[in-house]
Amino acid sequence: MYSSLHSFSLVLFYPFYCYSFVFSSLIFFSFCVKLPIYGLHYWLPMAHVEAPTFGSIILAGILLKLGGVGLLRFFFFLDLFSYKSILLSYFLFFLVFSSLVCCFQSDFKRLVAYSSVAHMMAVPVVIISRSVLSLKFSVYLMIFHGIRSPILFSLVGLIYLARSSRQLALLRGLTVISPFLSFIFIFSFLFTLSAPPYASFFSEVFFFVLTVFMTPYSIPFLLLFCVVCLVYNLNWLSNIVFRSNSSLNLHYRLQYSLVFPIFLSHFFSFLLLFIVSLY
Repeated sequence: MYSSLHSFSLVLFYPFYCYSFVFSSLIFFSFCVKLPIYGLHYWLPMAHVEAPTFGSIILAGILLKLGGVGLLRFFFFLDLFSYKSILLSYFLFFLVFSSLVCCFQSDFKRLVAYSSVAHMMAVPVVIISRSVLSLKFSVYLMIFHGIRSPILFSLVGLIYLARSSRQLALLRGLTVISPFLSFIFIFSFLFTLSAPPYASFFSEVFFFVLTVFMTPYSIPFLLLFCVVCLVYNLNWLSNIVFRSNSSLNLHYRLQYSLVFPIFLSHFFSFLLLFIVSLY
């Protein structure tokens, strides 16, 4: 681009490369690496597992969304109509597959990382639909995912401080040890599941509507995606909160200041729901 135009301005870039198949494919898949998309995300679970809690929060809440921002900035440059059906089939299949991978995870942090990959697969599906609402609801998906995923990573850090482990088989009996922390886990579970009245429910519904509008054959994949998401979310909630454990002890004294950012995130989610309802 710079060697041809001697500028990085997208305004000058548009007449030369608009509706170019090669350019559209390069731009689309380059930002999909950052988003990330299943098949291009192998760095993400290891990065999340090895990173500290605040590193995972910044990565999931801000840095991964830059891939979606890039797709939005190049939205009018992308011409993916020639293989739109192939991309949609790939995204829907691996949307379900990456959710199934979450059901086999024993590490809580790795489970959250793979669930983040599964939910971010919805963003390119909305973008390739190229409808009037694509830009709007892709932004909503990224904003609400940027709140939901850091909440889960914050819970991973809290439970690791409390129990010195991230293995779901060892994280049991939290409701006996700390009812207050169990209460936070249950509310975060509802937010992750995109249950009403949370704002994430609003974006997930319109993701389903736009996908079904593109092809009605997506309905079985979307229904299976909902069921599998319910399965792995109920798995970690039942293991951590409701199952009994013989060794009930805390390795760290939790403070209310550690829980305050999670409550603030829940508050912002409801505030965003009010703003979205106005627009």
